[in-house]
Amino acid sequence: MNWFKENPIAVVLIVLAVIGTGATSYLAVDATTRRNEAQANLDSQLQKLKQFQNQKPFPTEQSLNAIKDSLEEYRAELGTYRTALAAMEQPLLPINPQEFQDDLRKAVDELRKKAIEKGVTLPDKFFYGFDEYQATPPSQQVVGELNREFCIMRRIADGLVDLKIGSIASLKRQEITAKAPVATPEQPAKPGATTELRAPAIPTKTFIITFTAPQEKLLTAFNMVQDADEFLLIRSLTLDNTSPQPPLRTQSGDSSTPSGIPVPDAAEKNSETIQAILGRESVTASLTIEILDFPDWESKPPAESKATPLPK
Repeated sequence: MNWFKENPIAVVLIVLAVIGTGATSYLAVDATTRRNEAQANLDSQLQKLKQFQNQKPFPTEQSLNAIKDSLEEYRAELGTYRTALAAMEQPLLPINPQEFQDDLRKAVDELRKKAIEKGVTLPDKFFYGFDEYQATPPSQQVVGELNREFCIMRRIADGLVDLKIGSIASLKRQEITAKAPVATPEQPAKPGATTELRAPAIPTKTFIITFTAPQEKLLTAFNMVQDADEFLLIRSLTLDNTSPQPPLRTQSGDSSTPSGIPVPDAAEKNSETIQAILGRESVTASLTIEILDFPDWESKPPAESKATPLPK
């Protein structure tokens, strides 16, 4: 103990040396731990890199074969769908403009005679919606499509007359052409991007037919249009009752009997004057029928996408 008191400087130096040695040991251990963690992480990354380098790049032969098989199945299904659409479309028959005009006038005369026999009223200027071609025949470029529309509407109008409806008020034709897309400047395609395929526009020919029929025949007329062999769309249906006012519950001449109170022997007294309340109204229906003109994909196939070639 006397030595420590006699040599305080040496004691301080010894204490400082012990503290420095401990701190140095701690830092050395911590650095060794961090180095081991970094080395383990590096070894793991190198192992993954070697695995990637040893693998074959995508696509493999198996994946390419699967893609080819799916494309063949898609082509087969698309061909079946096109065949089904073609079967639901009235074919374009070869006809010249004068024949079309003659057939149109003949059909109008025959329908008028049939309407007289069936008791159906037709408008004075009825021409199946082709009024503009009553005096002037169409051009050769559009006569085929016009004849296809005429055949469809002729079957519908003739079917309504055969049902013995009350009257045909009007039959109008409206042609709705597909709007051309707005031209936009082409931008350079990005690497790896594919060109979007857009289906060709489908032109629509619209006919609006208005007729009056008893209630029990309206559903039959509606189903007749729906059951047509062609691909027809009923875009809208408007119904108006020809008798908007409800029928009276009591006779106009009998004001002494309150409404809704049964009177004994009333049926026997008024058997000759009682009228039926339901089932005598007629309905004026306006049908908007669209005829779809499917494009000819076989002669005008859609543009193929210019995709980036697959890596070999």
